[in-house]
Amino acid sequence: MKKIATIVDNFDLAITDVKKLNISKLSKVEKSIKIARDCLFQLRLEMRNMDSISPRDEIHFFKKQKPKIHGRLFFYLELNNFLINFPESGISEQQIYIKEHIAILKVKKADVFEFAKYCRLNATKYDHIYFLREDPQLDLFMIRNLEDPEFSTSHDELASKIVTFNLLMKFYTSELELLNSKKEDVVKEVRPAILQKLRWTASKTALAELVISLHLSKAISDGEIELNKFVAAVELIFDINLGNIHKIFDQIRDREKDPTKFLDSLKNALIKKINSKL
Repeated sequence: MKKIATIVDNFDLAITDVKKLNISKLSKVEKSIKIARDCLFQLRLEMRNMDSISPRDEIHFFKKQKPKIHGRLFFYLELNNFLINFPESGISEQQIYIKEHIAILKVKKADVFEFAKYCRLNATKYDHIYFLREDPQLDLFMIRNLEDPEFSTSHDELASKIVTFNLLMKFYTSELELLNSKKEDVVKEVRPAILQKLRWTASKTALAELVISLHLSKAISDGEIELNKFVAAVELIFDINLGNIHKIFDQIRDREKDPTKFLDSLKNALIKKINSKL
C-alpha cells in the first residue's frame, strides 16, 4: 500500500504545481483533469498487480484513497463545464448562474444525505459491505459496477461524488462571495451621494415591467444597449437585485389580467395629476 500512498501524494504535488501556473482557470482545470485521470490509471494498475490485500487496506483504499482522486476528477469535469458556460459580463447574470448551480447541487446532496452522514461521521459499521469487492451480500444492497469489478465496490463511486459535491459547494460559495464583494465595490464607486438614499419601493416585478418596456421601446440608447447591461445599471441606481429578468418577464406574460399593471398605474397617476391642474 506504500506505492498507492506515494501515487496519491504525487497527485497532490502535481495539482499544487498546476495552481501555481500563470495560466487561465480553464487551462488549469484541463491540466488537472489529465493529472486525475493519469493517477486513477496508475491506481488501477497497482491494485490489479497486487498479489493480495487485507480487508482493512482494501476498505481504506475504496473509502478514502480512490474517492479522493475520483472525486477530484468529477469536480474538475464539472468545473470545466461551469467555466465554459460562465457569463462573460454582468455581475447579476453571473450571480444567477452560480445560484442556479448551487440549487441543483443542494438537490443532489439531499439525495445522498444518509450516506454522506455515514462518511462524515467516519462510521465503519457497513464498511465491509460498502467498500469490499467480494462481499457475498453485495447484491442485496446495490447493483455492482460491472464495468470494472476489480477496481470498484458498491459505494466507492458514491463516496467519490460526495467528495465532488463538497468541493463544488465550497467553490460556488467562494465565487458567489467574491461577486457580492465586487458588486458592493462597484456600487460604492458608481453611485454618487445623491443616489445613496434612492430606493425602489414598489415590487421587483413592477421594476422589471418598466425596465423591459423601456428597453423594447428603444427609449434608452436607441435600444442598442443589451438588456442585461441595462438591468445591471438599474440595479446599481436603486441598489436592488432583480434576479432573473427573463423569468420575471415570463411571469408578466402569463398574467391572465392586467399584463401591464404597473405601466397602467403610471399612466393613471400622470393623468390624475394632469387633470388636477385643469
